[in-house]
Amino acid sequence: MKNFKLLTFLLCMTLISFNEAKAQVDVTVNPVGLLWGSFNGSADFALSENMSVEGQLGVTFGDFGGDKYLGIPITVYGKYYFNPKNGADKFYGDVFTRFVRRSYNPENSDKYSNTRFGLGFGLGYKIVSDGGFVFDIGTGVGRALVNKDSDDLNLESLTNLMFVGKLAIGYRFGG
Repeated sequence: MKNFKLLTFLLCMTLISFNEAKAQVDVTVNPVGLLWGSFNGSADFALSENMSVEGQLGVTFGDFGGDKYLGIPITVYGKYYFNPKNGADKFYGDVFTRFVRRSYNPENSDKYSNTRFGLGFGLGYKIVSDGGFVFDIGTGVGRALVNKDSDDLNLESLTNLMFVGKLAIGYRFGG
């Protein structure tokens, strides 16, 4: 995990240095996820008018009658904007890579954990106002290349599909 954080930090710093004078970063959060105990925050770095790289970090937690759940998804998107108006906005297609670590601790049973890593693609639409307000909605589907359970139950391995969704609001810095 420390190596991933260092790699993410170095990637972000590299992207910012490539964009020196016109660095543009969209910082967003997904407020709807809070209704289900999930928080996701992301930073989208514009590489050009038509391309950006977004890093997203989340945490999902819950306590269901003594049964505790914790999930930590990390997702990196590469986005291509088909007809941008304000740079890195409007309709886009993306490819993503996603790492998810989940643990479930039932009150009357053994702890269960699952680790998944996968690749996929998606579509979305981003609106950026003249004042810098950002609204981003998107969805995607992918395949888990690694799907490892802590035991032989193989509950999560019934499907190797991975789904991503985004309904986020935020602000554009720079640009």
